[in-house]
Amino acid sequence: MRAVAECYGCLDRLIMTTSKLASDDHDIQARALTAGRAVLRAEFSTDRIPTEIATLAQRAIKKASGNTDPFKDVKRREQALAARVIGEMTGRLGNGPEALFSLAALGNTVDFFKNLATAAEEMKRPVKFVLNQIPLLLNRLQEARYVLFLADNAGECHFDLPLYQKLCQDGREVVYIVKAQPVQNDLTLDDLVEYGLNEAFGRVESTGTDSPGLDIEAASPEFKRLYEKADLILAKGMGYYETFSETGDRRVFHLLRAKCAPVASALGVPEGSFVAAFSLEG
Repeated sequence: MRAVAECYGCLDRLIMTTSKLASDDHDIQARALTAGRAVLRAEFSTDRIPTEIATLAQRAIKKASGNTDPFKDVKRREQALAARVIGEMTGRLGNGPEALFSLAALGNTVDFFKNLATAAEEMKRPVKFVLNQIPLLLNRLQEARYVLFLADNAGECHFDLPLYQKLCQDGREVVYIVKAQPVQNDLTLDDLVEYGLNEAFGRVESTGTDSPGLDIEAASPEFKRLYEKADLILAKGMGYYETFSETGDRRVFHLLRAKCAPVASALGVPEGSFVAAFSLEG
């Protein structure tokens, strides 16, 4: 998905948020903000994928501030929220395949532009997929032996685990993919270890990058081998949609909530919709 004019304001909000979180020192915040906005001015184009610009801007902010993980405390708060509500959500939705996809999608409700109290209330609402190709995915899973499960926000791992365990059945190998280095509130291996969940997921690997989407050219050789080997790829969140929708990779199944108008428009759904569908663009 290429950027539209509206993406500029959203990227600027991300830069402001990241700069503020990077330090309590106002001078450092100002330097970080200047660095991030300089990247935005130089790089923004409707020929670019928004996550590409976000990656470059956040690298500049981290360098200017000296803080390699500005969202660390945000991720901890999200994790605490997820751990608190997951039991209630699991019991309410059931244990069937579609219920587990709904549970995982609920985790994608968390958005660092919203306060967590709002997210907690939204998690109590039933999930209704406006685009629902879960039956098609389940059919294709019957022949799949190797699946990549690409994680999104840090707190979502609690919501992902039941689905991950279900996907691992029938002799299928499923690799849970996290980010190699911190970016936004995305999940890293260090986060999983801190939450005590690294061993719950049978196999965890990283993209080898710090992009909120997937920059396959910058990915590690190990991830590229995993990517080539995969029969199916379950990709959570808008960042992965922005990048994979440009590739036309029919192995990719998106599970997300369309939290902004440009992504919702690209998907052809109302803003705020839940989506569970294969990537058909490119």
